[in-house]
Amino acid sequence: MDAFTFDLDWMNWARAGIPNSQFTWNSEKFPNGANGGLKRWLDEQGVKMTAILKPRIPVDSQEGSEATKKGWWMPNTKAVADYFLPTTDMRHVDFSKPEVIKWYTDHLGSLFDSGIAGWWNDEFGSSGATDDGNETEGLDAQRGIYNWQRTNRPDTRVWSINRNFYLGSQRYAYGLWSGDIRNGFSSMAEQRNRMLGAVNAGAMQWTMDTGGFQNGSGTFAGGGTGYEDYARWMQFAICTPIFRVYGENGVQRQLWWYGTGYDAAVEAIRLRYKLIPYIYSYEHQRNRTGVGIVRPLIFDWPNDRNVRNDSQSWLFGEWLLASPVVEQGQRSKDIYLPQGTWTEWNSGKSQTGGQSIAFNTVKWESNFPLFFRPGAIVPMLREDVQYVGEKPLTELNIEVFPDTKRTSFDYYDDDGKSYDYEKGIYFLQTLSVQSKDKEVTFETAAPDPAGSFKPELEYYTVKIHVPNTAAVSINDAKLDPAANLTSLTGAAEGWIAGIDPDHGNIPVTYVRIKAGEKQKIVLTTQ
Repeated sequence: MDAFTFDLDWMNWARAGIPNSQFTWNSEKFPNGANGGLKRWLDEQGVKMTAILKPRIPVDSQEGSEATKKGWWMPNTKAVADYFLPTTDMRHVDFSKPEVIKWYTDHLGSLFDSGIAGWWNDEFGSSGATDDGNETEGLDAQRGIYNWQRTNRPDTRVWSINRNFYLGSQRYAYGLWSGDIRNGFSSMAEQRNRMLGAVNAGAMQWTMDTGGFQNGSGTFAGGGTGYEDYARWMQFAICTPIFRVYGENGVQRQLWWYGTGYDAAVEAIRLRYKLIPYIYSYEHQRNRTGVGIVRPLIFDWPNDRNVRNDSQSWLFGEWLLASPVVEQGQRSKDIYLPQGTWTEWNSGKSQTGGQSIAFNTVKWESNFPLFFRPGAIVPMLREDVQYVGEKPLTELNIEVFPDTKRTSFDYYDDDGKSYDYEKGIYFLQTLSVQSKDKEVTFETAAPDPAGSFKPELEYYTVKIHVPNTAAVSINDAKLDPAANLTSLTGAAEGWIAGIDPDHGNIPVTYVRIKAGEKQKIVLTTQ
């Protein structure tokens, strides 16, 4: 877990006699919030804090009186009773006014210093308090928050999720979530359309309330199909841009609440975290090109009529195809695979594309539809982690599935915190592979000379998935095989052939090389 998000309870939200109540910690519920004690405790566990913000303030308050006096209320809106505090009338302020933005963001400094490192901008432009107000309220607010943080806390990247999206919003670190969705398989299935539709509109940083926000009793332990519901939703969520789990007050979302669903959820989360180097590299691509890690199939197969309205599957990066199960009790799922050869991630079974295949989904606790295709290069963590950055990243596994045409992947890293990458402080190394006749050539280019970041990374363990390896050379020097995988791990370089338990025991050759250098591996098969 990398972050915990606080809903309205973190703030004083219109408590009588407390000025700026929505910008101050509720000291009764969180006595160590304002003084930084909560931040220090969570820092020890690698957990960051994000918190909800609202666009409205109580009319009968110090800040409400100021808004009335200065004409800050959003035009054509009225004061309405708040659902969280029905006895309190609230009204939206007008974020199109620079003076409102300044007033609002002036209060964020103390929150940031107390540990709130990300923003959940809720109900900006979507509240019943707005009859005919500012249609770009969410954009105006997030733009103000983004500009404030870039100016006043420039060492920390802006992170946010928002209820609405506007064209161009992505320039302001604008994450989008799909709103207060219901629990259940039908709601889960609908999220595929919402995500891919958002991606089509440019909202690449999309997320959902995994498990469903409302109607949560359907997933309580002992709730019939609840275990399956929770497990399938988690398997879906790990193949989305932002992975979040959420529920309304009183709904449990902790893994241990779900009995046999626990194992499936843990397996999914472990895979998500091992894929962080792959995912983060696509964040770099998104920053440069505007296209993120989730891609509707029509992006890559525009002439295939079978994928024009297909929302059951999508690419997760260039090399993986996800098609999560969203039907209760489904024992077999028909999945259309685009042209090419596709291999099941868990079983290692190859499937021919350009047709629908039947994927066995009976054992939902440990199997879900995820495929890779020839040419795939997928960097992954070697060890499980509890949060990003828990352990030094000194070595990566590189999953490689060679194709007869040359393919490449740009592995990217930086400090993960600041905007120094905009100044050229980043690491970028292109990895390439090609299979020809009885040889496989895997190459690492010299790192991008424009990037000056020095990562902790020392070695790649390249897992080349081909059978019958006879010999391996690095930079034209023939290598002797290692005695076993354990001895290879401690070597400066070397290789050993075996089987891959992570992909159905298919043949694999492990080759250990130094990272951050120009290298050439040639693998010869019998």
